[in-house]
Amino acid sequence: MDEAVLVEALPSFNQFVDSLTRSNLMVAKWAINNDSIIYGNATTIDWKKELEVLRKTNVNHLRYRDSYDISEVLIGGERKVLFIATSEDQEVRKMEIRMKNGRVIYYSIDKTNNSLFSSSDIHFEFRPSQYTLDLDQKINWVFNNQQYVVGNIMEAGDLWRVNLHFEKKDCPVTVVLNENRLVVKNGVEMVGYSKGETKDDSLVFHSDHFNSSFIFKTTSDNSINGRWINRKKDHPYSVAISGKKNTAYRFKVTAVPTNDVSGSHAAVFFDDEGTPTDTVELRLSQQKHIVTGSILTETGDYRFLEGVVRNDSLLLSTMDGTHAYLFEASMDVGVLNGVYCTGTGYKQRWSSTLNSESALRSPESITAAMDSVPIQFSFPSLNGPVSLGDSQFKNKPVIVSIMGTWCSNCLDESIFLRDAYRTYHDKGLEVIALDFELVSDSTRAFQNIEKHINSLDIGYPVLLASVSSTKKRASELMPALSEIVSYPTMVLLDRNHEIVRVHAGFNGPATGSETYDAFRLEYLQLIDSLVSAP
Repeated sequence: MDEAVLVEALPSFNQFVDSLTRSNLMVAKWAINNDSIIYGNATTIDWKKELEVLRKTNVNHLRYRDSYDISEVLIGGERKVLFIATSEDQEVRKMEIRMKNGRVIYYSIDKTNNSLFSSSDIHFEFRPSQYTLDLDQKINWVFNNQQYVVGNIMEAGDLWRVNLHFEKKDCPVTVVLNENRLVVKNGVEMVGYSKGETKDDSLVFHSDHFNSSFIFKTTSDNSINGRWINRKKDHPYSVAISGKKNTAYRFKVTAVPTNDVSGSHAAVFFDDEGTPTDTVELRLSQQKHIVTGSILTETGDYRFLEGVVRNDSLLLSTMDGTHAYLFEASMDVGVLNGVYCTGTGYKQRWSSTLNSESALRSPESITAAMDSVPIQFSFPSLNGPVSLGDSQFKNKPVIVSIMGTWCSNCLDESIFLRDAYRTYHDKGLEVIALDFELVSDSTRAFQNIEKHINSLDIGYPVLLASVSSTKKRASELMPALSEIVSYPTMVLLDRNHEIVRVHAGFNGPATGSETYDAFRLEYLQLIDSLVSAP
C-alpha cells in the first residue's frame, strides 16, 4: 500500500528513474578523477544503477509533514515544488521538483549524513539535457569514495564536434546526428534541425525554427565537411564547417582550473579605435572547468553560451540556429580581456571585470508610449488583413509583439507569449505579433511566418508588418511608441487598448532560472490583472 503524500501529483524518485529508463536517450559523460578530466563517448545508460545512491530519497510523504518547509509555485504552466529540511537531523536537506505538462523538467536533491565514524554528501541535479552527480562518501580510516560525474543527455545518435570556420577562428559546437535529426547542444539548450532533401550527395538539415541549414558530406566514417547557410536576408551567407565523430568535448581541458568565473560581471565592447560602444552584463556559472551562461544587453541576451576555463583563458561558443558566436578571453587578476567573433569575418574586442555591477537600463524604461497617439495598425496575415480595430479584439486586453521570425530573442518571447495565450485566451487575452522581415520578397516573408507559426504551434495571428525591415521603419509604422530600438518589443494593452506597459528586448531562459522565473511571474501576474479587470 502506497504511503500518503504531502504534495499530490509529484513523481517519486523511483518513478522518475523509471521514466528515464523507458526513454530512448543516450548520455555522454565526463568525470573528475584526481583533478584530471575524463571524457566518455555517448552511450546508453542503466539509470537505476547510475542513481542507486539516491533511491531512498523521496521525502514527499505524510510522515515528514513536520520535517520540511514546503513551497509550491505555479508560473504559467510550470509547477515548482521545494522541500527544505527544518533541521539538520534530516538526511535529505533539500529536494526540488519542477514539472511542465506532467513531465519532470528539473529535479535536484541535496543529501547529507554525518556521524562520528562516517560522512556522506550527495548533490544531484537533473535537467532534460544534463545531470550532475557529486558524491563524497567516507568511512574514517577505511573507505573514501569521491565522484563528480556530469552526463550530457541527448537523443540517440552519434556525437560530433563541429567547427564553424570563421575568418581566422574556429567556433566549435557539440552536435548529435542521426538519420533524421541534427541537434546542436549548447549547455541545457537543444537546437534542432530536421533532415531535408539530399543535394548532390550531400546531407541537408533545415532548422526547426529559422531559415538556415547544414549541408555536408561525410568524407570518412569519422569526418564531415560542408557549410552552414543562413538565409535570413536576401543574400544568404554561409560558413564552412568540418566535424569529427565521437568527440565529447567542445573545448578540451585536461585538468580542473583554479580560476572561477561564476557570477555577474559588467563587460564592455570596444570599436576599432578602442572606444567603448556597449556596456553589457556577462552572467556565468562554472562547474569545475565547464562554463555556461549568457550576455545580457538592453535589447536581449546572447542565448545559451557554453565553454570552459582552460588555464588562464575563458572560451565560450554557441550556435542557436540563426547566430554563431565565439568569445575568447585571457584572465589576469580578475579582469577578462578578449575578442568576440561571429559570422564570416566580424570581430570586436571586449573586456570585463569579474564581480562588477552592470548598469543596464530597465526594459520598461527604454521605449515609451506616446500619450497623444493611439496605437492602431492593419497588416496582412496568412488568412487576410488583420486590424487592432477588428471585432475579435474589441474590449479585450491585447499583447502586441514587435518581432522578426529571424530573431532568436523573438523566438524566446514567442514561446512565452504562446504559453500565456494558452493560459489566458479563454479569459479574454489576445496576442498579435507584428513581423518585421529582413527579406524583401513578401512570398518568402510569408513562408517564414508560416514556419514560425507551425514550429511553435502558435494560435494567435502573426502579421507581416514590413519587408526589408529596419528599426527606423518599424518606428515609422508604430508612431504610438517613442522609438523601436529592439526586436522584440512587447506592448501590453488594456481592454480599452490603452498602453499599460512597453517591454523592450527579451532576456530569456539563457539568463538563468531565477531571473527568467522572476520575469515570467511578474508578467503573468500583470496579464492576469488585465484579463481580470472589468
